[in-house]
Amino acid sequence: MASDLWLAERTAVLETAQELARQGLVSGASGNVSLLIPGETPLLAITPSRRAYRSMTAADIPVIDFEGDPLYGELPPSSETMLHVAVYTARRDVRSVVHTHSVYASVCAVSNIAIPPVIDEVVVLVGGEVRVAPYQPPGSEELAQSACEALEGRSAALLSNHGLVAVGHDLDAAMDVAVLVERAAQICVMTKLLGTERLLPPEVISVEEGLYQMHRTMEENA
Repeated sequence: MASDLWLAERTAVLETAQELARQGLVSGASGNVSLLIPGETPLLAITPSRRAYRSMTAADIPVIDFEGDPLYGELPPSSETMLHVAVYTARRDVRSVVHTHSVYASVCAVSNIAIPPVIDEVVVLVGGEVRVAPYQPPGSEELAQSACEALEGRSAALLSNHGLVAVGHDLDAAMDVAVLVERAAQICVMTKLLGTERLLPPEVISVEEGLYQMHRTMEENA
């Protein structure tokens, strides 16, 4: 296969995955990243299964169709490919999916604690409370469906006993959401320990939800 096929998309996925590792949101080969490649037949570039980010190259990033059939690359795609495809199918505004196992988001996921709107960015960039999708086996169709339901009207969802999935109109946006939710999760855990958790005022949440929906509508129509 020609080495320059979808090179820009594969390189962007690689750089995002390695940045996630640098920020401590994933470790080893955990988590996964994908980028939608629009077209008459939509494709996605996605991180491969069981390949450490530190040694990964753009040539390792497979490009597949929505059936999982490979168009580029020799490595198998992420075991969570079904999750990524389900999100792209359900959400016209999404062009990138990032799945992390970051510590504080995972603490909330394991504890079945949704991350409430304790800071403005959670509403403006995520859409409101980060819900917890009920546990389903990794890589399963049931997990994909559960995640999509928790993502309805949101840019992030916790996966019970698993981690976080963040989405965006491009890789930078999805990455920003993943970083934000990890920070919000840390704030949530710390304030619960202190017993001083205070949510944003309802009227503020209402205005910021409107901003989120406006931005999402613009992305759907872009």
